[in-house]
Amino acid sequence: MDVELRHLRAFVAVAEELNFTRAATRLHVVQQALSAQIRQLEDRLGVQVVERTTRRVALTAAGRELYPRAVALLAAVEEAGRATRAAAAERVEVVLGFVAPLDVGPMQPVLGRLSEDEPGIEVTVRFADLLDPTGGLRRGESDVAKVYGPFDTTGLELLPLWTEPRGVAVGATHPFAARDAITIEELVAEPTFDFPTADARWREFWTASAHRGGRPPYIAAQYRSLDALLEAVRAGLGVHITTQPLVRSTTGIAWVPVEGLEPLEHFLAWRAGDERPGVAALVAAARAVSEELAGVPPH
Repeated sequence: MDVELRHLRAFVAVAEELNFTRAATRLHVVQQALSAQIRQLEDRLGVQVVERTTRRVALTAAGRELYPRAVALLAAVEEAGRATRAAAAERVEVVLGFVAPLDVGPMQPVLGRLSEDEPGIEVTVRFADLLDPTGGLRRGESDVAKVYGPFDTTGLELLPLWTEPRGVAVGATHPFAARDAITIEELVAEPTFDFPTADARWREFWTASAHRGGRPPYIAAQYRSLDALLEAVRAGLGVHITTQPLVRSTTGIAWVPVEGLEPLEHFLAWRAGDERPGVAALVAAARAVSEELAGVPPH
């Protein structure tokens, strides 16, 4: 049975007007089209629902049985449409960018708070290029981003989240692996790795340029992904400044604190002047969680 909504609307109009001319006017169709729709409805149901003569129009027993159900069905369809349109109007989407996948876990408290406070906001996670410290903000690929470390923040607003110590990742057989800590002087004497980012501040921070006395680092290799970096460290090609969570569950690599090395600052960032509801709500959730954590990393 392939009954369409137009057939039911035509039937309800005829049932309520008991006059094809008035029903056709009500539906803004010509009378011949209305009559055709009633015939199609009866053909598809296999029963007659309307008795019509030159003098009168009346519902058959089957028509009287169909009428309240047709009214209820059309009302349900209208309600479904209203609810769907309302949901679409209320839904707010926001794209949250990450520089690296390991940052997703620490952001779960923020996403949980956002879900509680603003259930109508839908967050899409996007992993940006590791070489882009803005997490996709600069290229317009994200609306808000979880970022860290000093970098070019022109045109961006930042909300401080937490800080954590930086140290050095070394291969498991490296002499540093057995140490409780090393000095910055020992760190800068080791080969390290470069990554082709366009942000000079970002590169200088991760190569400890401020502690090298103007001397460039000895670059053992270049990487574009965290996996490549970890493989190079594991192979003993050099050492690299990292935070402990990056290597916590990585075999063949040790993490050693570096005395006097500046900690890593984590931020939530968004484009300056962007006050869209989704952005504002995500920032508000991050601010609330940050205040509760008081700067402690949620690892």
